[in-house]
Amino acid sequence: MSGRLAQFRAPLPEVPEHWQPSWNLSPGQQLLILRKIDNRVECARVLWNLTPGWLKDLSRAPFTAKAEFLHDKAMFREPLVQRRCLIPVEGYYVWQQQGRRKQPWYLRREQDSLALAGLWDRYQLEDGTFWDSCVLITAPAKGLPARLTDRMPVALNQAEQAIWLAHATAPRALQPLLLNAEPQVQLMYPVNPAVSNPATQGPHCTSPTGHPVRLTPGTD
Repeated sequence: MSGRLAQFRAPLPEVPEHWQPSWNLSPGQQLLILRKIDNRVECARVLWNLTPGWLKDLSRAPFTAKAEFLHDKAMFREPLVQRRCLIPVEGYYVWQQQGRRKQPWYLRREQDSLALAGLWDRYQLEDGTFWDSCVLITAPAKGLPARLTDRMPVALNQAEQAIWLAHATAPRALQPLLLNAEPQVQLMYPVNPAVSNPATQGPHCTSPTGHPVRLTPGTD
């Protein structure tokens, strides 16, 4: 499963102050999300580790959530109904076991960005200050990602994005939406193992070091 993202293009003309592009984004760092506030899509900079206001041990904050169990877990149940978001990325990384080592692969679309499904929440302190955070939703892998891993981030097409963000969407429709979504990944290729270190940054992180694998129409 991917615990690393590439988010190096602004999803909207106006982005929050202090945002910096990242070619190798790991949990515990700040990233951009898109969420609907007062019927307007807003770009916000949040922590990638979900920290609801009642959480006492912040070391237990998750960075991923399984689509199959969102209704079952208290941490995700309310955000699923009230605080859904999209995590816009250029691609994400998956590590494939090869003997004693793991080879990182970069997965993306041919041209456009990916919109990954997420949930957000707010942690408020007694002095009134707060921070927002998010979690990335995953599902059983299919398509190209299934060649590397058993789980993948849920990527949504444009129609699915609108349904996911709409306040009027019935809660019972959300899980089928997530589990039926196609991967949206059209291209994947191996990259330099240096990306295994979260401190490694720069456009070279997403440069191929081997032959790319493309989605062939009509096949997985």
